[in-house]
Amino acid sequence: MEKTKRVVMRRDAIGFFKAILESYEEVALLTVLDGKKGKVEIIYPSSVEETVREIMEDMARYHIVFQEVNHAE
Repeated sequence: MEKTKRVVMRRDAIGFFKAILESYEEVALLTVLDGKKGKVEIIYPSSVEETVREIMEDMARYHIVFQEVNHAE
């Protein structure tokens, strides 16, 4: 089953975060929904949900934090 998270993050960190996700093959796909607002969508298989969560938590050491947003926003 596929899961989706929509989050807002620092605009200048989107490329870095995308590169990190891509370095983990077959983990997640990142789509930019609104680059000016830093709104992105992360799509991943439910089997790797913990890995995605750990990657996102690890981004805090680069001062990258995520604010989850409603899918309707």
